[in-house]
Amino acid sequence: MRSYIKFFIPFFLLTAAFLSCSHPAGYQKPDDGLDAGREFIRAVLDGDYEKAGLYIPENEEDRLFFDRYKTYMRKQPSAELSGLKSASIIVNKVEPTGDSLILINYANSFSQKPMDVKVVKKDGEWWVDFKYTFSGNLPND
Repeated sequence: MRSYIKFFIPFFLLTAAFLSCSHPAGYQKPDDGLDAGREFIRAVLDGDYEKAGLYIPENEEDRLFFDRYKTYMRKQPSAELSGLKSASIIVNKVEPTGDSLILINYANSFSQKPMDVKVVKKDGEWWVDFKYTFSGNLPND
């Protein structure tokens, strides 16, 4: 019995530590589409792509667009990245479409370029439809 305890206690502690580190600090599943969209936008502006990636569904197309976007943004001048990080989110319009889809038109105080984010509820969780949101705004390279 004692050998089981010596094995299981470290196992459970390691498992608990691993699970608690699987999300960035301060991350909580959003309760609604507007919160999901706002949290995603803030993470992208801050350059926190690990956190932003938590709002992207696990499908090949969305992940491909998101990876391409991250690569593009990491090549931007530090002055632009700093400006985005300090920018405020300006919500221009929120269009709920039913109870499982919301479109958010926003800009940020740095670039002031209007953009759309489509947030979709699937299996009780809110996800950013990245291919819809950014496919028209990505560079060709």
